[in-house]
Amino acid sequence: MGKFSRSWELVKQSFGILRSDKQLMLFPILSAAACLLVTLIIGTGGAFLNLPSMAAASASGEKWTPAMSPWFYPSLFALYVANYFVIVFFNVALVGVANSRLVGGTWTFRDGIELAWARKGTILQWALVAATVGVILKSLEERMGILGRIVMRIIGVAWALACYFVVPVLAFEDLTPIEAVKRSSKLFKETWGEKVVGGFSFSLVFFVLALPGIGLFIASIMFGIATGSAYAFLIAMALMIVYFLLLSVISSAVQGIFNAALYRYACFKQVPPAFSSALITQAWAPKA
Repeated sequence: MGKFSRSWELVKQSFGILRSDKQLMLFPILSAAACLLVTLIIGTGGAFLNLPSMAAASASGEKWTPAMSPWFYPSLFALYVANYFVIVFFNVALVGVANSRLVGGTWTFRDGIELAWARKGTILQWALVAATVGVILKSLEERMGILGRIVMRIIGVAWALACYFVVPVLAFEDLTPIEAVKRSSKLFKETWGEKVVGGFSFSLVFFVLALPGIGLFIASIMFGIATGSAYAFLIAMALMIVYFLLLSVISSAVQGIFNAALYRYACFKQVPPAFSSALITQAWAPKA
């Protein structure tokens, strides 16, 4: 079975859980809305704080850079922390309810929120850690040449793999953020090895699923040009936005469900009944 076929089957199996409990889609919806709100608030505040340095650069005829403002990186850090907190908070809630569904439980949306709220202190600590790493990687990448950027991105991938199970670990294990990273990394290494290649790619599947929306938009533009109607363009734009928003929500929910399934397998070597044993065990394969 090829990578796309394997990924498609995993998406279908994860979507089966989502279809049986559509309230799981509420978590990514609320997460996106909250992220937009905190980004607008912090982004607006950060822009005002950076205005003096922007004005000074403009007056002197220089090109403004983040290094010119003492507020840029603190604002960026605050934005990272707030967004990480929101995303992880709702992901913890999603994973909690998804895990309940995987074992035949009856957790509700409220149960997931209560779980995340009970972990709010640890989630905030993790947001601070993740934001610190994120800002450091971003600042180093901006200051390095092409080779340095490639190295930093490799480090970023390694960090992402080490943190793959941080969300379910934060949800179900009483650990500090640093301990959660160590636990996540240990689970990953013990289950699939230190050097792996992905046996699946959800991004590839959802890219393919995004093509119909793009195709509809292009077809509507051509139709509008041919008929001279602006309404076709506006309708196509609205439909495409709705389609991509729905696809994004489904993608986030499906990946949260799959993350919970992989965590159960990594911890207990138990494949949830809704999933294929072969697909779960080969989700990550040792690198040759």
